[in-house]
Amino acid sequence: MGALLYAWHHHRQVTPLGPLSLVGRAATCLARIPHPACPAHWLELRWNGKFWSWRALASLDRTRGAGRPLPGGWHIMEMGAAHGTRVALGTEAWVELIDAGPPEPFVWDVIANRPIDGDALDEVVERRGGQLLPLSAEGDERLALEDGQHWIHHGDLGPRTLRAHVPANFPNTLSARIDLRQDGVDVLIDLGALQATFRQRGTATTVQGSSVRTLLVYGRAQALDGGWLTAADAWAAWVALGGNEALSPEAVAWDRARLRRQLDRAGVGGLEALFEQRKDGAFVKVRLRPTIDVDWLE
Repeated sequence: MGALLYAWHHHRQVTPLGPLSLVGRAATCLARIPHPACPAHWLELRWNGKFWSWRALASLDRTRGAGRPLPGGWHIMEMGAAHGTRVALGTEAWVELIDAGPPEPFVWDVIANRPIDGDALDEVVERRGGQLLPLSAEGDERLALEDGQHWIHHGDLGPRTLRAHVPANFPNTLSARIDLRQDGVDVLIDLGALQATFRQRGTATTVQGSSVRTLLVYGRAQALDGGWLTAADAWAAWVALGGNEALSPEAVAWDRARLRRQLDRAGVGGLEALFEQRKDGAFVKVRLRPTIDVDWLE
């Protein structure tokens, strides 16, 4: 994914890039340079579908940078064998492209003023192709976050104000091979191998990892008493199956999101139907969809 290194004095920071990103002193800039010599809005960076480009919005006489010129004061931000185009503001600050890939979805922690990307994303959102879903959406794509949308995430670190960065028209090229909204889905779970195989009408796909333990929690509950579990009940069952008791009950929600993410990558459709949720007094309860038939090996 596109990424920018920006620097001033002895400071060095990296940020992923959105399709349009601003560099400057203002708090609204994605790459914020709190140096008195830096304009509030110094540079604009854009992705045009094939490459990155930059142009100066202020301090044009003090801005120096390479890159083939384009109309409107733009320059191509190229990557060489060792480094990318560096754009400098005198001797006070500079930026450099360190990943020339296209923009990908990420999240910004507004209070901490830092990006959340890579594997850390899985703790605050569910990635679905080019979409970001809050964990509370339980896979419902109708609740996908819009580019620039703010929301409050409640997790191990307490309430956090986050902002979604979602490139438009980010491709999802997978087509559904199994559809969880339709009947005839059965799952075989091998707890020892942390592996689950989903089957429907002669098609099968396998997922692996800790999220399989969470799937078994809900599969067992479905077989015993209707399947509805509070977060505390699911966490207790998860720990009994080998989950890390040092983690909070939120870890079970993370696993549900990771499970949907694996299935999405495997081309499974109807992921919002995998789990159901309801409000029961002061509690939110979750269950595995009753039409999904679960069996397991231990």
